[in-house]
Amino acid sequence: MIRRTIVTMVSALALALTASAPAQAAPTPEPAPQARYDTKVTADAKPEPVAKTKTITVKGTLKHKRGGQWRLMPRKIVTIHFDPAGQDQARKVATVRTTSTGSYTRKFTATRSGTWIVKYAGNSLNQPTRATDAVCVYSAGRWQCPVSPTNPDLDCPDIGKTVWVGTKDYHGLDADNDGWGCDSYS
Repeated sequence: MIRRTIVTMVSALALALTASAPAQAAPTPEPAPQARYDTKVTADAKPEPVAKTKTITVKGTLKHKRGGQWRLMPRKIVTIHFDPAGQDQARKVATVRTTSTGSYTRKFTATRSGTWIVKYAGNSLNQPTRATDAVCVYSAGRWQCPVSPTNPDLDCPDIGKTVWVGTKDYHGLDADNDGWGCDSYS
């Protein structure tokens, strides 16, 4: 009998404690992810076209849209990649920090025609973005890319020297069809 009374009292006490315990708080919900700002990087590789071994400058700006306006982004990291024409893969060639005005500039030696790619990886507040600019590189040998919307037509004064164009005279520089363009500069 004593045992039954003790069991009953312990059960009643456990029931009373359970009923008076505060309800367990629901887990705090994760905050909604903050919207990331639209971001825009520009890329301008000049001169276009450029002679092989000459200097090419890649420059541009980094901006994000905040409060309905595009604002420059100072002191952010952008990477510059080069994708050479042909079968070779694009590769990272530089890491640059934007200036206090949100611009960047980097100089390279022109070796091959191809596309310059500038990337901003983004962060918790800004979207990632990228921009490209194709450049034609020529040498005393052959032109490495044809005329296209991104590679405008050239004239001899643009080049300033005699150049080998071979059988594919994309720019119409070989008046006598001997494979050499701009003969007047010889």
